[in-house]
Amino acid sequence: MGEIRYLQVGLEQVSWLVDSRVEFLTEYWGAKGQEETQQLRDELENFFRRELPAGTFVAWLAMDGDQWVGVGGMKLVDKPGGFRAMNGRSGYIMNMYTRSAWRKRGIATAILELLLEHGRQAGVSYFELHATTDGAPVYERAGFVRHGEPTYRKIVQ
Repeated sequence: MGEIRYLQVGLEQVSWLVDSRVEFLTEYWGAKGQEETQQLRDELENFFRRELPAGTFVAWLAMDGDQWVGVGGMKLVDKPGGFRAMNGRSGYIMNMYTRSAWRKRGIATAILELLLEHGRQAGVSYFELHATTDGAPVYERAGFVRHGEPTYRKIVQ
């Protein structure tokens, strides 16, 4: 393992971004069938190729030599403002993943710092995320707190 460098993702790295998301989801939820996985890959590629140039999604890769070993992304979301966030702009942090051999080396923390700084420069009023049990301490050390506002979800089928 060499020295880790951090690369902001451009269109040239979309395939790595797709690979990292599929790898994370497979580790977290378990492997899916080939057809379902390919459908997800196609959807992810379309999403990243649309959102990266628009500046509404940003991501960084942690690189060890010529291979990616960690990743993190943020979707910038604009909604009507409120009293606690007048401009309504939020940063939804997602796809935070470090390959197992590189964990516990500060990679997720470094990527999170890059995402937070980008969000501040983009005028984000607040950041949100969902955390795995293993990932929660990274976010808590960065000042994230679990909030008590109810969240509901309905999956369209």
